[in-house]
Amino acid sequence: MKILRIRLKNLNSLKGEHCVDLTAEPLASAGLFAITGPTGAGKTTLLDAVTLALYGKAARYGSESNPEHVMSRHCGECSAEVEFEVPAGVFRSVWERRRARGKADGALQQPKRYIYDTAGTALTQQIREAEEKIEELLGLNYDRFLRSVLLAQGEFARFLKANANERAELLESLTGTEIYSRLGARAHEEANRRENDLRGKEAGMGQIQILPEEDRMAMVQSIEQGDREYQTLGKEMEEGAGMLQKIGHLEEARRKERKATEDKVLIETERKAATADLERLRCHRLTVPFSDALVRFDTIEATAKLATTRREGAEKKHETAKQALLKANWILRAAVTAALETERKKAELAAAIALKETKAANEAGAWLDEHQPDARLADQLGDLVAAIGELKSSRTSLAREWSDWTAVASQILTTAAQALPVNLEATKDLELEAALDEFLGQAGKRKKTLEAEVEDAKQQQALRKDHLEKAKLIAKLEAHRHNLKQDEPCPLCGALDHPYAESAVPNAEMTTLESEVKKAGDKHQDCLAATRTFSEKVQDLTTDRGNLLTSFRVCHEQLKALAALLKPLAEQVPSPGSENALRTQIQERGRLFSLHLKTQNDASQRKVEAEREAATRKEEAAKLEHKVRTLKPLSADIDVESLAVGGLPSVSVADGTYSSYERQEGITGNEALGRIKDEKSALDDLGKLRGPLEISVTATEFKKLETLRQARLAADAAGKLEALDTGLKNRTTAATALLNQACEDIMKLIGQQVLEAEAAESFKARQNQLRRDGEKSLSELTTRRNQIKRDDENRKLRHEKEKELEEDRGSLVVWKRLRELIGSQDGSKFRRYAQAISLDILMRHANRHLAKLSDRYRICRDEVEALNLQIEDLHQAGVRRPMASLSGGESFLASLALALGLSDIAGRTVRIDSLFIDEGFGSLDPETLEVAIAALESLRQDHKTVGIISHVGLLKERISTQIVVDKLAGGVSRIRVVSGDASL
Repeated sequence: MKILRIRLKNLNSLKGEHCVDLTAEPLASAGLFAITGPTGAGKTTLLDAVTLALYGKAARYGSESNPEHVMSRHCGECSAEVEFEVPAGVFRSVWERRRARGKADGALQQPKRYIYDTAGTALTQQIREAEEKIEELLGLNYDRFLRSVLLAQGEFARFLKANANERAELLESLTGTEIYSRLGARAHEEANRRENDLRGKEAGMGQIQILPEEDRMAMVQSIEQGDREYQTLGKEMEEGAGMLQKIGHLEEARRKERKATEDKVLIETERKAATADLERLRCHRLTVPFSDALVRFDTIEATAKLATTRREGAEKKHETAKQALLKANWILRAAVTAALETERKKAELAAAIALKETKAANEAGAWLDEHQPDARLADQLGDLVAAIGELKSSRTSLAREWSDWTAVASQILTTAAQALPVNLEATKDLELEAALDEFLGQAGKRKKTLEAEVEDAKQQQALRKDHLEKAKLIAKLEAHRHNLKQDEPCPLCGALDHPYAESAVPNAEMTTLESEVKKAGDKHQDCLAATRTFSEKVQDLTTDRGNLLTSFRVCHEQLKALAALLKPLAEQVPSPGSENALRTQIQERGRLFSLHLKTQNDASQRKVEAEREAATRKEEAAKLEHKVRTLKPLSADIDVESLAVGGLPSVSVADGTYSSYERQEGITGNEALGRIKDEKSALDDLGKLRGPLEISVTATEFKKLETLRQARLAADAAGKLEALDTGLKNRTTAATALLNQACEDIMKLIGQQVLEAEAAESFKARQNQLRRDGEKSLSELTTRRNQIKRDDENRKLRHEKEKELEEDRGSLVVWKRLRELIGSQDGSKFRRYAQAISLDILMRHANRHLAKLSDRYRICRDEVEALNLQIEDLHQAGVRRPMASLSGGESFLASLALALGLSDIAGRTVRIDSLFIDEGFGSLDPETLEVAIAALESLRQDHKTVGIISHVGLLKERISTQIVVDKLAGGVSRIRVVSGDASL
């Protein structure tokens, strides 16, 4: 994974749009570059932009999703974008967040995240989709990204000091060896599944039942016997089938004869009951010649009645409309008058509100003028809080380092240590450096004194040993002492005096010499141990001197930076331990200023709105006054009190109602006139038709028009009577034909000697019994044949199952062996084995880088826990110890080597070509720092890019290509890319 470009907009102090193009010169060919700038300028914001764009989280806020505080003050939107390259291609990941309506005071909206391909096509729309797509493209989640790409604020040691499980998880993602976890779990699951399947199949074999051979043969014989019996029954039933059919025909003919006779009697009875209806039908048939005239007469008569009804209804509606119009006229006038009064009151109220809000805005403005210095807190509050936090952290770190240093110093030179400064913040840089050098100088003198004491003790030990050796030699010559003579020279030493010629060397003297040798040896060892301990502590103090001075300078730089930020606010740098109180105080000042500023803005806005409302209400009141003058006068006939019940509608509603009733009154008046004309015309037409029709009726048996109309039946009633008459005739004809046919069939069947009565019943009973016997025989045969068929299938199935079981048993042996070797339920067995190999590969790469950084240490694996790391000290006879025992600088070098090693081995699935390091170099002495920079620069040949954020002066001087973050006025910063003396 290689980062190509970083774009950001309105993030913290980097207000506006900014772009860092790592593919353009001088960054493209630099390989190693520094990100520099004063405290609080916004250096770490660049790294926040990277993690925001990719994961929706800012590096400095840890795992907090979409932090609210990254947007620059007084801005309505912010965004972060990273363009990166992976094996799948080049992609852009975008994170953006807005406030409501894009206004700085709007409510904060939910963030949005998108991922685009090279063509600019959006690959995701939802945050969840973006998270999954980023992990798919990069192969890293957020925490692993921080450990392997973006090592922020001392994150180097996290991988170095992670536990075995965390380290295995990261290695698995980087090296693509998660397949081993799946293989181990799959081997375990597959072996268990095959065992369960085999047990199930073996149990299923017992469920397959087959017939014994003797039972099977007996069943085959019974099937053959049953076939013969069934054939005999079938032949007998076939012979009686013809007679049985004729018996049925004869019985059916007798039934038809009875039914036809009964139907004729029933039809005659129904005809007599319908005599009156049939007479009505006859009279109706006589009215048929007058049908057309009667229809016209009925139609015209109905039209006249309807015209009369409509005329009465129209006149009633017209009267109602006139009353409603009068009522609507009064309601409209009353509504306009009430609305006019309401508008006048609203105008007065709006004017009062405008006056009140003007006073509130002026009061808030006066408070803001008194606290004008606090205005800068809106832009610098984040920088101030960060600077206070950094100062507190630096003070704590410096105090801890100084306490450790002085504690060691007191152990070796108590008096000299008392002369060291007590308050470091009141001490100047050169004073502290001189005090440390003075102490180390005295320590050097004391070391020489101790070394002289060691040499003196060594000489004393040698002298005592020489005396003892000579005494032992003399003791060995005891056998020759009796040959010595007084005043004659000794052949060994030439002495003339021989005090021990007659006796041996006293044992007491020998014991005394041995005791003195032992005391001299103990003293020499004590001096040697004291000197070694002293030297080690002096060496530690000398080594930590650089770290202490660096921390001291960083702390003083932060003190100066914070003092500069606090000066416009008339605040002093807090004393140690009171940082939190100052931070709370500044935050409260910022909150109060923002509150009063919001109060002023809100009051001003409400004032403008109130003035606009007052003007609007006055304009509406003028329109209503004009409308009152144009209304029609009220009628004296209206009951005003009854109309006021229930309250008045709005003017628009009352006006619309009045217009509607006015139109309705005109419409109903015209309708009433039309209905009167329609009624007169219908009555005239009815009179013209009645006279001729009455004359025609007098020539019939009805004589009168009303009698004729009464004899006329409705169409449905006439239809029913016609159907009744036709039905009776048709049924009589059908019954007669059925009776004749039945008598003919009976005579024919009797002539054929067909059985009847008891003889027929006996014959049918015999045939039914034969049928039942045949069905029973067939059912038994079918059952036996099915049993034989099922037994054949079970025999075949059992043979096939036995063959499958034999194959499954052979396959299970292989899977059991795999489960024993690599299988486990969670896949950890095979995974830890594979990760141990991956860790060996990582250590080889890391040790190659570590050898360039330091020749003292080598990273190795713990012999007890395969995924735990230890450090091997090559300067201490290869002794191994835990990683936690490393000092700050040593831990940095070891973790840097591991990070570079991870970058080397991740190329197969997650090739990491971009690394960012935020601080961590302050713990290195100048020589080690130079070695680390050279090692990082050597990565350029592997096409890797490394960016370093640091305050170390030597580091900024050593790296010529830099991204400089300049702090401008108002808490805003800008970004410049420089190379040597040129800036881009």
